[in-house]
Amino acid sequence: MPALIEVYPHPALVELARAKERLPYKVQKVRAYWPTVAPLERRAKLMDQWSHILTLLETEISGVKRMLPLIDESASGAELKAFEDMLDAVVCAWTGICAIEGRAAAFGDDASAIWIPSGDGRQVPSASRK
Repeated sequence: MPALIEVYPHPALVELARAKERLPYKVQKVRAYWPTVAPLERRAKLMDQWSHILTLLETEISGVKRMLPLIDESASGAELKAFEDMLDAVVCAWTGICAIEGRAAAFGDDASAIWIPSGDGRQVPSASRK
């Protein structure tokens, strides 16, 4: 039966990384993430975070690093945002795969829920899924 699920990429990434806090990976927020750091260093930190995310995704989707190579630090703001959007799209696709495989849970109610994969790849009991 065809279905749609709602995915918020950031919670899925937090789970994938098994992070204790939000990941600093959004272009628009680099100044807030690293307020005392010079702009070029902020960009380098963002690239490091993206590289880490790609490495994590590679463990789930073989070939993702080849298909979505990290862009150059000298990219324009629009190019950075486009890369971020592509990264989010891959996270959403991965979450969909996890949902199909029973490795994601719905958080919400019968009318609205977001799906988040289990970060350790374990099966989620069907009672937890919508």
